[in-house]
Amino acid sequence: MLFWRSRRGFLSLPMVIGAVVIGMVSGKAIFGPPLEEYWGKRQQEEREANERIDVAAK
Repeated sequence: MLFWRSRRGFLSLPMVIGAVVIGMVSGKAIFGPPLEEYWGKRQQEEREANERIDVAAK
């Protein structure tokens, strides 16, 4: 039997929670700034498109 394998299962809950937290933190650090820039540009484009639609509708 391998040393990391418990009787109940392969991965313990604290290990899984720790891996999820580490993944979320590192993912936010790596992908956060480019995604925020992308969504900011996209929201601005949508606002401009809505303004053009509103002006054209009048």
